[in-house]
Amino acid sequence: MPTTESLLTLAAYLEISLDNGGSVLVMQMCDGLCAIYVGDATKAQDQWRYHGAISASIVDDILRLTRCGRNHLEIGGQKYRFVRSAAHFEDRGATVFVAA
Repeated sequence: MPTTESLLTLAAYLEISLDNGGSVLVMQMCDGLCAIYVGDATKAQDQWRYHGAISASIVDDILRLTRCGRNHLEIGGQKYRFVRSAAHFEDRGATVFVAA
C-alpha cells in the first residue's frame, strides 16, 4: 500500500500516543473537522490531551485505508501495528486507534 498524506498523519498521531501512552481518539466530524485527542479511552474526556483537528477528508481516507480490528501497515518505511475500534463519548462517536 502506498504511503499517503492521510497515513502519514495517522502515523504522527500514533507516535504521539506511543510517546505519551494512551490511544489516539478521533472524534466525529464537526464543521468539517475532527478533533484529535490522546489519552486513555476508558477515562473521562477531560483527562485526554487535545492535539488539534484534522479535516474530515483526511479522516475518511484513514478509515478507508485501515479496518476495524488489527492493522499491520508500513507507513513511510516504519511498521505500525494498531487496533482500530469505534466508541461513543458523551454525545459523539469516535474512532480509537491503540498501538499493539
